[in-house]
Amino acid sequence: MVWEVLGRIWRLQRSLREETEPALEALGLTGLEAWLLRVLEAHPYPSEAARRMGLPLPTVSHMLRRLEEGGFVERSLDAKDLRRFAFRLTARGEAARRQAEALMEAAVRRRLARLSPEEVQDLLSLLARLEET
Repeated sequence: MVWEVLGRIWRLQRSLREETEPALEALGLTGLEAWLLRVLEAHPYPSEAARRMGLPLPTVSHMLRRLEEGGFVERSLDAKDLRRFAFRLTARGEAARRQAEALMEAAVRRRLARLSPEEVQDLLSLLARLEET
């Protein structure tokens, strides 16, 4: 049963990624980078973003370098601690984030449309319980 649950989660995630990847690539982003753009709005420091995403800091740092080189984000020194850099989205990054979110939302909505409103609420409740540590 455990492997069935894991397999279904994996296949759903893979299906969503395969559906959205070509359009994200046209924007110059990977799925993780699109997610990072969203996370940066509330968590502008690399270590905070890495914790929020559950990814290793070196992975997030690498993605931030790529996003910075692509003109999606820019870094600035923290006025309170000159050893720390914060990242914020540029106009290009904000536009790409909005487009990426629309793509991902559409893909998820197509799948959620197969469920009743009550089933969607049940799914959200169950996922929240499974996320608890």
